[in-house]
Amino acid sequence: MFKFIHTSDWHLGQNFYGYDRSEEQRDFLEQLADIARKHTPDAMLVSGDIFHTAAPSNAAVNLYVNAMLDIHRACPTMAIIVIAGNHDSASRLDSDKRLWELAGVTVLGSIARDKGGKADLASHIINVGGKGIVAAVPFAYPGAFPRVGMDETERDQRQQAYFQALLDEANSHNEGGLPVVLMAHLAVNNSDFTGHDRNMTMECVEMDTLGTGYDYVALGHIHRPQQVSERARYCGTPVPVSFDEQCEHSVSIVTIDDHGALPAIDTRVIKNIKPLRTMPAGEPVDFDAALTLLQELNPNDRSYIRLNVKVDRYLPNGAQEKAALAVNEKQCRLCEIKKTSTIAFTPQASQMTVEEFNKKSPIDIANQYFIEKFGAPMNDEQRDMFNDLYQLLMEENRQ
Repeated sequence: MFKFIHTSDWHLGQNFYGYDRSEEQRDFLEQLADIARKHTPDAMLVSGDIFHTAAPSNAAVNLYVNAMLDIHRACPTMAIIVIAGNHDSASRLDSDKRLWELAGVTVLGSIARDKGGKADLASHIINVGGKGIVAAVPFAYPGAFPRVGMDETERDQRQQAYFQALLDEANSHNEGGLPVVLMAHLAVNNSDFTGHDRNMTMECVEMDTLGTGYDYVALGHIHRPQQVSERARYCGTPVPVSFDEQCEHSVSIVTIDDHGALPAIDTRVIKNIKPLRTMPAGEPVDFDAALTLLQELNPNDRSYIRLNVKVDRYLPNGAQEKAALAVNEKQCRLCEIKKTSTIAFTPQASQMTVEEFNKKSPIDIANQYFIEKFGAPMNDEQRDMFNDLYQLLMEENRQ
């Protein structure tokens, strides 16, 4: 039997609307150590995005190092395997991988190659104490996968060829019939992206790209926990990264009896000491109603808050100041006011020649922008603010 913790997408060091999140991230990592101590698994698999940025702060790195050592001390017999995600720096993770081996931690930042530049499959196959075999693949763009052996596969087909060759290699030495687990950090087509930030381009692969011959796929990258198939799972973020991640956050404890058996999955909910709350959670309300919710909030509530407000086109004058004043004596953290317009409007851009542009005054140009962007001209307060700022800039330029 092979029992392991599946976790991913920690995003340590995230700066959230200017707020430091180290306290709740440290609390999660302490909960993770307690889970390891209580359940004594054979391994912990961390499927990428350990950090939120490729250049994490010293504080974020220290948080990671101390947590990993604490988790190792909580369950010294547990192997820990870490792969890089798209948010991580592969070279940064690889730089001290040899040192981490002293604490029973295997780190894979980038895909290993032999001296000829071909895939070094053996470096990605870990036998976990005769209990299970892990084939670990860090994040790489589809076109960046190396050739496998003498294979002359086209670049756009190398990813699938690599996964299958890796699993074939893992199974070729699996004389004891151990469970085989594949680790990967990527987006599988037809996954549930609800709440996930998709402003960036996300390349998706089909499930069959991951090959055959595994008993479980420990996926990272998508933040919503879900089964992609009966043998593949995203464990999701243990701590929400955005307000739109309205789902239960957890880590997965997976048990596989032997090679070929279906995995049994037990989710362990992670308590977030500083939840991300949208107020109200359902349909938006007018600003005064949202402000009342904010004023009535328990002073000891430590949540991050996003107000959910409906507007015609703009927030009422002084809305930001009123919201800030409402939480001035509270422990919550006001992050933003999400505005939903009650007026259907599609922004349009007009075209004008250089001569036409030069004939317009600065306030006329700004007003035209507002009309095209928001469907209405600037109000009196906005015009006064613009004129004051313009006069200030002109005075500075004359000095």
